[in-house]
Amino acid sequence: MPSDSASSTRRRRHGDESSQSEQRPAPTSRSTRSVTSAAAPKPSAEHILIRLARRCGWIVVYIIIAIATPMVMNHAALFKEREALMPTPGSLVRINPHQRLFLRCLGHGTPVVVMEAPMGETHGVYEKLQVSLAKHTRVCSYDRAGLGFSERPLVNHTVPEKKAKARGIPHTVEFMVEDLYKLLVEESSLPPPYVFVASEMGTLISRFFAQIFDGSVAGVVLVDPLVEGVENLEEAAVRRFWKESRLFPWQQQQLMAATGWYRLALLSGFASKKRFEGLSDLHLARKKHLLCKPSHWQSSVEELFLLNETMAQIQLLWRIKSFPSNISVTMVTGDVHDVSASDAVNKAWRASQQHLLEKLHPGCKHRQLAGAAGNTILRDRVPQLHEAVLAVLDDVRTQQEKQQQAAKDSKASEPGESKTSGPNSPESDKAPIPLPADASSTFVPPSQGPPLQL
Repeated sequence: MPSDSASSTRRRRHGDESSQSEQRPAPTSRSTRSVTSAAAPKPSAEHILIRLARRCGWIVVYIIIAIATPMVMNHAALFKEREALMPTPGSLVRINPHQRLFLRCLGHGTPVVVMEAPMGETHGVYEKLQVSLAKHTRVCSYDRAGLGFSERPLVNHTVPEKKAKARGIPHTVEFMVEDLYKLLVEESSLPPPYVFVASEMGTLISRFFAQIFDGSVAGVVLVDPLVEGVENLEEAAVRRFWKESRLFPWQQQQLMAATGWYRLALLSGFASKKRFEGLSDLHLARKKHLLCKPSHWQSSVEELFLLNETMAQIQLLWRIKSFPSNISVTMVTGDVHDVSASDAVNKAWRASQQHLLEKLHPGCKHRQLAGAAGNTILRDRVPQLHEAVLAVLDDVRTQQEKQQQAAKDSKASEPGESKTSGPNSPESDKAPIPLPADASSTFVPPSQGPPLQL
């Protein structure tokens, strides 16, 4: 009957609901939950340390990733940019099995002009002057070891210190002159004699090269030269100037480049834009490349660190050998060395250059550019510097013509001269006539002459 079936259905539903209510857990009060949690066992100290170590481990991993990522990205970008930004014409010349130096030559003719950059600088500082002089002769500029696009020297740290010093200390004048000789004479086969154009620390290298290989140098143009002994004048002021203007900024830049943070600053726009003003897109890319290259800044710092060793090597050479008097020396200076330097530094710099004029190279020609600072001549006074170099080239060529004519006259006066061995023979045209080295120079060595005085 319908009524019986409906009642049975309601009873079954009521039974199901009662069974579900029995299966549900009874709600617990706050006091019951607190008693239960208090009764749970506390984690041991070992478990707490394990959890803390895991969290600290992840923090360390995140820190390592944050440090390593910019570094890896920077080095990968440097490797990719190197070939694309390398100037052309220009190439890496291997001077030993483990090292290559960048060399850039423009123009044709003799004598070959070789350009030496200031401390921590590359061949790029001579770009305008090199292009203008290339219309008259062959002009070559290069990057010293570790600077610019050149490779750093391979140093074997397993060799004892005494043997390593006997082989030469990298980034000193003795080592740099040896590299330059290999680059110019042995590997590039550039015909001597050379005319050097050098600035600041480059003047030490060019004078040292001329003093050692006197038959391979015809003239030297010294732009605001750094003279050995300047560190003894106003020592405290000069040392403070080197530290504040070179050492500390270069070390900071080296750290930023090594960690890759400077490239991040460039990409994010936080880097200073003053040093990039007036540069073309290609020169801007090269400038940023060098600013992000840690090996460039490391080599710059080492050149400054080893400046005292360089000065000692030059002083020793003066005691062993005089500077040849047949080599033309021209000095180009400004009113001051650096407008940002103190009066004591500029005064010491002028005194050392006066010592070079009067004692080291008495026959030196001096050109002073009014209103110019010595450290900006390469950038702001290119036309005047161009004229000074051309004057030296004309003097060297005139001297070479006189020597060649004298050699022809002497051979023509010899009896029994054969046609095949005369001055007009192919063999005599091919063989270069070296400049005679005159050992009877009138120089006064720094150790024997009067000391530098203000």
